[in-house]
Amino acid sequence: MIRYAKPTTVDEALALLGEASWRILAGGTDFYPAQGAKPFRENVLDINGLAALRGIAETEDHWVIGARTTWSDLVRHPLPAAFDALKQA
Repeated sequence: MIRYAKPTTVDEALALLGEASWRILAGGTDFYPAQGAKPFRENVLDINGLAALRGIAETEDHWVIGARTTWSDLVRHPLPAAFDALKQA
């Protein structure tokens, strides 16, 4: 039986990853088109509910950009000029 899970914490996601094989869904822009009309044959771990993986923060010596941070988040954030090329991408 194929499983679908949408954890709300990173710890919950890591626990799920430790217990079974999962195909990770993050956003879905490429996920669903790549699937096509084929039935799902793998467990799906939807990480879209992991708020801890989204955001931009400056630390004492570097910047942290979360894995779920969107392009819109990047463009809107007041990053230094060194990030201008990233924003234009």
